[in-house]
Amino acid sequence: DFPPSACRPNAKRALTSRLRSSGCSPWRVLIRRPSSRHFLAMGSGASKGLCTAIAATGDEELKDLMLALPEAERNKLLSSIVKAKAPPPPKKSAEPVKVFAVPPSQNAVGPVMLAMDSGAGAMEFIDLQSGAQLKPEFLALNPYHHVPTLQDGDFSMGEGTAILRYLAIKFKPEYYPVSDPTTCGRIDYAMDTFSNEVYSKHTSVVYPVMGFSAPPEDKEAAAKAYGDAIDTWTKHFLQGKFVCGDKLSIADFKVVPFFFAAMQPACVKLSGFKPSDRTRVYVDDFCAAVAACGFMKESGGFAIAEFMASKGPDAEKLDAPAAATYGAPPEVKSEGKVKILGMPPSQGVAGAAMLAMDAGAGEMEMCDLMSGAHKTPEFLAMNPWHHVPTLKDGTFAMGESCAVLRYVALKYKPEYYPVADPASCGKIDFAMDSFGSEVYKKHVDVVYVTMGFSGPPADQDAANKAYTEALDVWATLFLKGKFVTGDKISIADFKAVPFLFAAMQPGVEKKTGFKVADRIKTYCEDFMAAVPSSTFLKEAGGFSIAEMIAKKAEE
Repeated sequence: DFPPSACRPNAKRALTSRLRSSGCSPWRVLIRRPSSRHFLAMGSGASKGLCTAIAATGDEELKDLMLALPEAERNKLLSSIVKAKAPPPPKKSAEPVKVFAVPPSQNAVGPVMLAMDSGAGAMEFIDLQSGAQLKPEFLALNPYHHVPTLQDGDFSMGEGTAILRYLAIKFKPEYYPVSDPTTCGRIDYAMDTFSNEVYSKHTSVVYPVMGFSAPPEDKEAAAKAYGDAIDTWTKHFLQGKFVCGDKLSIADFKVVPFFFAAMQPACVKLSGFKPSDRTRVYVDDFCAAVAACGFMKESGGFAIAEFMASKGPDAEKLDAPAAATYGAPPEVKSEGKVKILGMPPSQGVAGAAMLAMDAGAGEMEMCDLMSGAHKTPEFLAMNPWHHVPTLKDGTFAMGESCAVLRYVALKYKPEYYPVADPASCGKIDFAMDSFGSEVYKKHVDVVYVTMGFSGPPADQDAANKAYTEALDVWATLFLKGKFVTGDKISIADFKAVPFLFAAMQPGVEKKTGFKVADRIKTYCEDFMAAVPSSTFLKEAGGFSIAEMIAKKAEE
């Protein structure tokens, strides 16, 4: 319903032109004058086209047009524009998502619960005892034959943390709010530090009780190390009820299954480990908020609770934990001036530094590990695990190289992590996490030996062979195109290339006899041709990856 001024020739032509360019079909514009007003009647799809047209109109033209409308119609039109610009609701898959898993696996339980919680799917049992994970049909989904593995139609991926992120982006976006990079950075930092700093201690305490690994030589020392690791993690990430305060996130789905296993009476009795009240309250709060947590308690006799109970049926129930006092995560403010604290020869640092430079967001700031700069109170407040890279953006700080890459991309270079395409993000995350879990350890025994970061392996030839095989599997799976996502650069390339660039240096072959495949060389060369900031790999005041390896090769 428009007044006459809205249908002046120029305004009418502008609206008609915008409607035509909007592509809505069919459309028609009908003008009539029942009284003192003109009316604009539109056929199917034209309302949406009008909103699109107005959104594309110049500021002054739009202002004049909007001011000519009565207040009620103006407000209605503004509301329609907001709706037209809003992101579409998450798409449901044609078939339910399958999370291949076994109920007692804490790595798998989080993704299964999230699939159930989001309504996207459920667990698909896979019999590991019979070797079902080694059959061709499963290896086609995940060549690393691990659980969890996700299948969503024609798309499949592995790695528990990566699966959680995929499910959230596609089906439950409030658990990973991509429009808020700082919150996503905190979530990723919490998950990756749990994997890298807490998980190994967990396996020494909980897994022996479940029969998944041999008991530690010193149970008391193992229990203390696990407790200390949990205390550091909870102090840094559980200021509030959950990792993100009062709001659930995928970080909680990641961590809770492990804490739930550790607090089972049989585990406490047989391991000697006593979980803190804070972790127990955290688990209780999660279970109260997520109905799918019942999967941890009952699953045909094989849920975490049931499996644990079978190992210690006479274990006494724990007393109720003391109530927790909740605070909130610290308020932070980014400034758009990113600092990547680290040193040039670190391959984890190099990827983050190159991305910050490529995005025009910042650069590396030297953190002298030799003088202990990473153990100062100022540094430990940012990253209590005193690792590099550590990112600082205003008052926001975080660690873990993959998490840092994702934060920088979400905030400053979104085309490198295209959240509108969950499958691409899933592939990127699967590539990065599998590089960390399947390739990195073999890299250490070859490249880090050359650089003096670690001692030589017992059998260098065997280490070279293992590294070659790991690279072949990774490249076959993820380098079907020029880069991990085809012709487009992504953060997965910023993650992998610094390590592979180091491996292809002549000094590595001279010191260890290792030689990378031509496909790896081409991949690195293509990346360096596309990313100008990759010069950081070659020149950094004598301390770049190339410069350092060249020096070590002459020693």
